[in-house]
Amino acid sequence: DEMVEVCRELVQANTVNPYSGDPNPGNELNGQVILEPILKDMGAQTRMFETPPDIYERMGVIGPKGRTFAGRPNLVGEFTFGSGGKRIIINGHMDTVSVTGMTIDPFSGEARDGKIWGRGASDCKGNLAMALIAIKALLPVAGDLSGSIVYESAMDEECSGSGAGTLTCCHEGYTGDMAIVVDGSGLTITHGCGGCLTADVTVLGQGGHAAVGGISAIDKGLVIKDAIDYFKKTRETRYPDSKVNLGIFSSGVHSAVVPSSAYLSLNLVYKLVEAQQAKSDGLGFGGAPIREAFERVIREHEEADQWLKEHRAEIEWVKDLLPFETSEEHPLTQGLRSMFVDTLGTEPEVSTMNAWLDGAWIYHFVDTPIVSFGSGKAGTAHADVEYIKIEDMKNCAKVLASFLYQQLKQK
Repeated sequence: DEMVEVCRELVQANTVNPYSGDPNPGNELNGQVILEPILKDMGAQTRMFETPPDIYERMGVIGPKGRTFAGRPNLVGEFTFGSGGKRIIINGHMDTVSVTGMTIDPFSGEARDGKIWGRGASDCKGNLAMALIAIKALLPVAGDLSGSIVYESAMDEECSGSGAGTLTCCHEGYTGDMAIVVDGSGLTITHGCGGCLTADVTVLGQGGHAAVGGISAIDKGLVIKDAIDYFKKTRETRYPDSKVNLGIFSSGVHSAVVPSSAYLSLNLVYKLVEAQQAKSDGLGFGGAPIREAFERVIREHEEADQWLKEHRAEIEWVKDLLPFETSEEHPLTQGLRSMFVDTLGTEPEVSTMNAWLDGAWIYHFVDTPIVSFGSGKAGTAHADVEYIKIEDMKNCAKVLASFLYQQLKQK
């Protein structure tokens, strides 16, 4: 009941990311002030801290420029048991995507039909509540335990946020022997993810009155789109599940004005093996070769157009988010799998995913093995109708609590 109530309260708080495009965004603080007193009542040492405006530069990461983090804190609660023992990070994020277009009340937090409804219920407020209650289940047997649990509620994961909050937790020195990111769905144990690139392309035309004419940036933008389509086909032929998605193509201000600029933005994911090959080739671990290949295709297509040959498109790399993989045979992966079987009596799905997970920063920057494990409802995150199943939350909490007890129990 408490888990359901915490989830409902969090859903009712507007924590819509300010960069979601929503006309009425919220603030992660609205959710953190709900969690902090609960953590304190449970005996955690809590700390709220903001993300530095230059966090990407500090950590040597390509991330979005010009974002404001002020007033949008991260929250960490640390539970310390007996001396020695392991330190385990539990990480999730507080921000959500836009509520625009939702066909249910996004902030109702209604508990009905065995589900909790509203924006963030599945991604990932339900999992923040689930993890909180899993930890609370340990408190009556705290005397059996040694080590500590670091509970992280991070900001700015969504909307090209690139995991600024989790990156800041790493920057602040929150390390562990292992980490479980509860931003997951379907009770799947996810032990790795792909990398993710975002590019913004600005194309110039020559504006003018529609009755007189000019050089339409839409026409020139279509040349660039042809280049992107060619790159997409070439890349997806080689890596069918590494999708290239042109998400934005916008241009023009009025039907009587020849548009003077066009804006295109695309996302693409890439494989761990590609990042490893880049490092082997001396280009650093990440997507540098893919960025170079993309720019080469754009420039080749521009060569066939006299205007674009003389007025090159501007390409800005918004982010390059690194992939990771914790071995399927790692004690963290196998230990959680075994506890799942012992607790629920069935085998879980154990896999990697193509999309990116901000827990990758924990893996790379504090040298901590991680998996993702959560109870979100697959297919509802970011959707017009979002919900989480209470039974899934209960089962996930049981497995997580049992696993934490096993790992922290004094030998």
